[in-house]
Amino acid sequence: MNTKIENISDTRKKITVAFSAEEVAKISEEVLENFVKNAKLSGFRPGKAPKNMVAKLYAKSIADETERALTTKAVESMNSAKDIDLYAVVDIKKNDKDGATELEFTADVYPDAKLPESLATEVELDSEEVSEAEIDNAVEYRRSQRAKYDEVERPIQKGDFVRLSYKGTYDGKALSEIIPDMPIFCDQKSTWEEAGNVEAPGVQGIVQGILGMNKGEKKTLSHEFPAEFPAKDLAGKKAEYEVEIFEIRQKNLPELDEEFLKSFEADSVESFRNKIKEGIASEKKSGNEILKRQLAVEQLMGKTQLSVPESLVEEEKNSILEDMMVRLMSSGASRDDIEKHKDELFENAGKEAEGRAKMRVFLHLVAKANDLKVTNEDMSRMLWQESVRTRTKPDELIKQLRKDPQRRNRMTSDALLQKAINFIAEKAEVKTKA
Repeated sequence: MNTKIENISDTRKKITVAFSAEEVAKISEEVLENFVKNAKLSGFRPGKAPKNMVAKLYAKSIADETERALTTKAVESMNSAKDIDLYAVVDIKKNDKDGATELEFTADVYPDAKLPESLATEVELDSEEVSEAEIDNAVEYRRSQRAKYDEVERPIQKGDFVRLSYKGTYDGKALSEIIPDMPIFCDQKSTWEEAGNVEAPGVQGIVQGILGMNKGEKKTLSHEFPAEFPAKDLAGKKAEYEVEIFEIRQKNLPELDEEFLKSFEADSVESFRNKIKEGIASEKKSGNEILKRQLAVEQLMGKTQLSVPESLVEEEKNSILEDMMVRLMSSGASRDDIEKHKDELFENAGKEAEGRAKMRVFLHLVAKANDLKVTNEDMSRMLWQESVRTRTKPDELIKQLRKDPQRRNRMTSDALLQKAINFIAEKAEVKTKA
């Protein structure tokens, strides 16, 4: 078996693997022997059928199996070669001559890039200390979760939740005709708004303008669209809204009494606040750990010049698009909506795919340079994570992976890259921001 390598680019090679007539004959004979052993022909016991009869009856299958065996041997040879770091085979061409076979592979390979001399990094993270103000905010958030909204008969005050309707026009024309794909800015027959909330999405002219109005009252309010509003016909323009108030509800927060504290498994305000403090500290610690890993990897990647295999970018792009489609469909978007924004989705996926592919290449090179290997423990962890992510029982997931070698290989690759990230994170020096 002879191998010849030609460069197409830094990450793409033409690799020709030639098998002599003797090598092809030997592999073909091994395949034939296996067919003889398993053939079930009428009049013959299993494994006892004449070889020439089996060869004639299964000629096509034997030829296909011989080609697969040759391809497998060639790929194994490429994977074990020191001067080839194979990522994926893109195309295969086969040439037969005088019993010999030549397989011509177009293959994507990892680049021969120079990593930084040291993987040590210095990252700056926020303090993990928890302030009293943070605890106060968390207490108020939990009270808000259990707030009661009681109907009141008085003018609307800031913080009230108001059920109302509105219909917008600009220069006498209904907004639903100008921006039909943005209904929140056009009209609503019945919707809730938090009066005076400056962070509320939608029409701030209404959110602020309803303050002081009463139940049953109708009023014309105006709203000026910002200059950067995506609909150019309305950017910087002032629209009018006919508003009618249906219902006013006051938000009443619960007291920090025994019943409230018990619902959070606390026996005092102090223990309740301590629980909250521990939770915030844990979140900060987890967030900092994730950020440390991200910043350390980005810092090292910034020092490394990398070419990226085309097929890896394409694979990442397809993965991103698939995730986008799932998210859009689950949020209620129709196929027509997705089709309208197809070009934008492709463009965004392409940009993100390039970055993700570069990171995978970098981490692969780190793993290779430091002889990192995937252990059974690593794979068990990945299986558990994938099981949680896909909401699939571990036993069922294992069955799926046995039938899907591509997905299995991807998971093994992810486990190795995770190991490379951990390896880099361990070397990072952390400093706390002032």
